[in-house]
Amino acid sequence: MNNRLIAREPDVCDAALVETIASMLNCSQLVARAMIRRGVSSIEEARRFLNPMESDLLDPFLLPDMQVAADRVRCAIDDGEHICVFGDYDADGVCSTAMLVQRLRKMGASVEYYIPHRHTEGYGMSVDAVRTLQEHGVGLIVTVDNGVSAFDEIALCNALGIDVVVTDHHSVGKTIPECVAVVAASRKDSKYPNRYLCGAGVALKLIQALNNGAYAPEELALAAVATIADVVPLTGENRAIASCGLQHIQTLTGLSALLRAAGFNQARVDEMTVSFMIAPRLNAAGRMATALEAVHLLLGEDEAHADEIASTLNEYNQRRRDTEYEILEEAERQIQAKDQLGRAVLLAHESWNPGVIGIVASRLCEKYHLPVILFADQNGVLTGSGRSIAGVDLFENLSVFSHLFVRYGGHARAAGVTILRENYESFREAFEHHIEESYQPEDFYPSFQYDEAVSLGELSSTRVKELRRLSPYGEGNPEPVFRFNGVRFASLRTIGKDDKHFCASVVQADQVLRLIAFGKSELLEPLHSAADWDLLARPTINEYRGRESVELFWICANASEEKVAFFDAFFTQRLYNEDCSNDKLTEWYGSHGTHFQIELDDVAMRKHYRRLQSAVSEGAVPLLSLIRALQNEELLALCVFTQLSFFAYDPDTAQISQNSGCTPRTLGESSLYRMLNDRQEA
Repeated sequence: MNNRLIAREPDVCDAALVETIASMLNCSQLVARAMIRRGVSSIEEARRFLNPMESDLLDPFLLPDMQVAADRVRCAIDDGEHICVFGDYDADGVCSTAMLVQRLRKMGASVEYYIPHRHTEGYGMSVDAVRTLQEHGVGLIVTVDNGVSAFDEIALCNALGIDVVVTDHHSVGKTIPECVAVVAASRKDSKYPNRYLCGAGVALKLIQALNNGAYAPEELALAAVATIADVVPLTGENRAIASCGLQHIQTLTGLSALLRAAGFNQARVDEMTVSFMIAPRLNAAGRMATALEAVHLLLGEDEAHADEIASTLNEYNQRRRDTEYEILEEAERQIQAKDQLGRAVLLAHESWNPGVIGIVASRLCEKYHLPVILFADQNGVLTGSGRSIAGVDLFENLSVFSHLFVRYGGHARAAGVTILRENYESFREAFEHHIEESYQPEDFYPSFQYDEAVSLGELSSTRVKELRRLSPYGEGNPEPVFRFNGVRFASLRTIGKDDKHFCASVVQADQVLRLIAFGKSELLEPLHSAADWDLLARPTINEYRGRESVELFWICANASEEKVAFFDAFFTQRLYNEDCSNDKLTEWYGSHGTHFQIELDDVAMRKHYRRLQSAVSEGAVPLLSLIRALQNEELLALCVFTQLSFFAYDPDTAQISQNSGCTPRTLGESSLYRMLNDRQEA
């Protein structure tokens, strides 16, 4: 197990507020505490959290430049100007494009839409695209989900007499483009209460501004899909957009067709449906072909034609999976070929699909808990897609090297960058050095937040089902995770394709629950060989043949803190820092370790010795790693054998190693062994 895993303890909740929320809103104290830990601080906020409504949507005119933007669009419609909605090729971009085009058509506008080809044009506006739109007679461009970094392209628009209204949500630098309006909650001067609208969220606000605050259910549905797909915080206004919009998703011809193609057969559409069925297929169009097909799907009303497009997107999604696997294999090969892994991973390859590298970067970021940027090298130009961890702002760190880029953009956790091949190596070295110098090792330790420690017996089906009142889950509102102390694992076995996953029984006292761990089959050996774990897991309800049962999904596990504290204390405090007399050990063990027992016969001790030899066969091993990996009996045996000098503990490095050539000794020469033996005989 990774001995750097950190389980972050939850904040202590105000007991009076917990009691008040639970009684006033008829919910359990478990749910009340979960809401408080997600930022709720009053009864009214709790009521809005449990019952998000469309009335929670904010005034669109609080956004900077919104009045100017709405006036300019209305003027273009009234004057018959040709308008272009300039979108992006991801799920957020195609939803934004479809909803605004549909609204402008309803208002009688002359409108077309343009989405750049991911593989040939890259992200955002380009000079060629602007000149093409000029040839089409476009007088006004309205961007959605892009534009805040298109300085040169907007300058060209100005020179050509094309007005530009930018609506975007990506991070804004020190300046903004010179155009009619830049509508973005992320602007430094923005006073809009929700700084984390996605691109479609901003487009929805523009629609409200154009329509006296109103919008259609299908527009809210598309905004919900984009809000969930783009992983913006699902709190406040975003929570209302997602929760209320989910109810209307199946009213859209295109989304219903996409769900049929994906094999959807559930009673209701939720955030998981969007994340794992809808969003990947919308994204697959831009990754594997052209995002225009996804927009056609969302704008279409003919069911048969929608089914055809949805089937195509489903095929793209399967091809995307195959391509993703190939890129991941090559990236892992490059990582393994490195002498050492630093604090950032930057890799490039000429055969990688630029539309898929972002997904692989996300996987590697999660696995290694480091910022990762992968580059597709195409004809001397490298297109990169990056993902980062909490606390390491990718956009901010890339901004340091903006002079080396053709273009770049994004936000703290995800960003895109285009760079000439001749600048890549110098950028890679400088970026890695910058990250190395700017952060401490502990910034890269993976940590997991949990809601609270509970026993297995506390999670009844009724209580777990009630937790669904906290949904939709997502960024800023994670699905509840609980800590289960002092559990052991039984009936461990691998499951799934290529045995990548495993299931087990989690045992705590007389309570047993089933556990599923996806992609974690490599953990079976340490789980088999050790006991007394503190487990973090997410509870859910499993329905099988009409019966409901609580099931756990693995998050992480560490050796129990009690076990770590005891054995760490023996080596660091008792064995080397104090006189290790029988009397003192007896006194200390009697206060701290009576629940750690051991079989003391010669056969058992020989077995433990062979196991310990195997565990430290390749040189010095960190003590903490052994504590996490070994059973309590084996660790007590290690204490005995270390007293006998068969093993050595280095207090400076906190590592255990074997002593070669030590003189034969009897077990009775260990004061700890004598004490344990006396207790056993007594």
